[in-house]
Amino acid sequence: MSQSRLSLGLIVLGVVVFVSPGLAVLSQRLKGRFQRDRRNIRPNIILIYTDDQDVELGSLEVMNKTRRIMEQGGAHFTNAFVTTPMCCPSRSSMLTGKYVHNHNTYTNNENCSSSSWQATHEQRTFAVYLNSTGYRTAFFGKYLNEYNGSYIPPGWREWVGLVKNSRFYNYTLNRNGVKEKHGFDYSKDYLTDLMTNDSINYFQLSKKIYPHRPVMMLISHAAPHGPEDSAPQFSNLFPNASQHITPSYNYAPNPDKHWIMRYTGPMKPIHMEFTNMLQRKRLQTLMSVDESMEKLYNMLVETGEVDNTYIIYTADHGYHIGQFGLVKGKSMPYEIDIRVPFFMRGPTVEPGSIVPQLVLNIDLAPTILDIAGLDIPADMDGKSILKLLDTEKPVNRFNSNKKTKIWRDSFLVERGKLLHKRDESKNTQEENFLPKYERVKDLCQKAEYQTPCEQFGQKWQCVEDSTGKLRLHKCKGMAVTTASDKKRPSRFQSKYDNTEGGDCDCEENGSKMSPTPRQKQTLFSKRKFKQSYIRNRSIRSVSIEFEGEVYDLDLDEGFDPVVSKNITNRHDVADEEDENMAESSGTGNSNELIVPSSIKVTHRCYILANETVQCDRDLYKSLQAWKDHKLH
Repeated sequence: MSQSRLSLGLIVLGVVVFVSPGLAVLSQRLKGRFQRDRRNIRPNIILIYTDDQDVELGSLEVMNKTRRIMEQGGAHFTNAFVTTPMCCPSRSSMLTGKYVHNHNTYTNNENCSSSSWQATHEQRTFAVYLNSTGYRTAFFGKYLNEYNGSYIPPGWREWVGLVKNSRFYNYTLNRNGVKEKHGFDYSKDYLTDLMTNDSINYFQLSKKIYPHRPVMMLISHAAPHGPEDSAPQFSNLFPNASQHITPSYNYAPNPDKHWIMRYTGPMKPIHMEFTNMLQRKRLQTLMSVDESMEKLYNMLVETGEVDNTYIIYTADHGYHIGQFGLVKGKSMPYEIDIRVPFFMRGPTVEPGSIVPQLVLNIDLAPTILDIAGLDIPADMDGKSILKLLDTEKPVNRFNSNKKTKIWRDSFLVERGKLLHKRDESKNTQEENFLPKYERVKDLCQKAEYQTPCEQFGQKWQCVEDSTGKLRLHKCKGMAVTTASDKKRPSRFQSKYDNTEGGDCDCEENGSKMSPTPRQKQTLFSKRKFKQSYIRNRSIRSVSIEFEGEVYDLDLDEGFDPVVSKNITNRHDVADEEDENMAESSGTGNSNELIVPSSIKVTHRCYILANETVQCDRDLYKSLQAWKDHKLH
């Protein structure tokens, strides 16, 4: 009996020993399968870019949190550039992975968010591809400069898009198809903080409802673009900011560069003071972006997604503040405007690594598709930069077949303007393609432009301004004969202006001059004016071209056009002055003019017989209407 119990115990023990390894193996298999499933979940992607952020002017020096998260925790691409340093063209390239000449958005206005863009290129952004393969896509912030908020671009499940250009307060958002207006309350309306909070809430909610669905978010900040409104807590920072004073600061003129640089002189003290203020305000706006980066990173840590998320930080283009004498702006083909910050961190990115290869804004779309495991369309001009992040594995040092990384060593920088084909049939002279200053300089060599505005038929005069530059000024009312009064046709001489004592022969033409006093009746002016007065004065006199002679006519001083014979001297002086006032303002009623030729107001505008003003193809019902049009 005892032996049987012992045998049974051995059998049970054997069973236990036999079963325990099986359970251990099963446990390991289940654990491995869970880990594989976790690895098979496609990574999240967060793309963050700023508006007009520079590298050359030291804007990253104050963003310590961003540098700690992105530079120390990821890869720093030290040679990152944009192909067109202008907002809408660059952003269109980021979305499509194409050069400007392929997506046809040349400026911030030309084809920016146009119907052509919407029908063709907006249908092929990286968001469309990701959304169709299960990514939960979301956009927050500035989209394109001319986006009017009337629609939601394809490919975005969550859409919070800024209408028109960058602003921090008093703006309108399109939130999933509904326009939402914001005011000037910092706690509710400051754009940088609002986009940060909305993006964090969306990510957390998506992971709570769809834990196994990857998220792709694009956060487009307005900072440091104008109007450079900083958060109140940062408005007093950087009082002595001087990072923008680089070796090229106020280095002007530059005769070895293109024509804008050649004719841009040094800045004045007031301009230099403005650049100091602008640099200070731009850095203040970036402090909110710096805080935003920290909040996003902490959220990823709390949700456990930081190790399964790629974060990319860059800008749409650079900026210049005083470089080469240019007070502020972008769109120049120099490093100050085309070099941008570029950082990336993620599961396959080695922390603290530096990548020296050339990367471009057109590489963003192919890289995002590569991260998501999608094929890169053949019509994209950019490349995936993931191949630059592959860590070098130990290889046999005697193996001579080791392949080196092949990457671009140059790229195309495009101008932000549509190029028009030259019409060879017109035989256009080469001088038409010179800068304006050069064309003016060449024209001023001709004798017809070197004389004052006193020659008959002269329309232009070359004048040297205070800076020494030659400028063309239009001869307005100055091409007047300088001879004595006897050269005037007698039919236009007033009886008050008859120096020879002869009778007025106005009756020959059936017209009389208004018998107003001498001080009210000055029709022809021999006064000469300074050039600045002529350029800036309003239309108080016109030029009359009659029988080959040109005269000055004061409209504000009792101008009374020649009228038909039914106007007699029976009116008293007061009534006559009222009529003259009405005529000079262009609002009075008069009979039909019988002047043989129309009154020439400018080189292309004439007062017709029915008191209308004809300017090329435009017709104004009265002289007053024409004057109002010129003023406004």
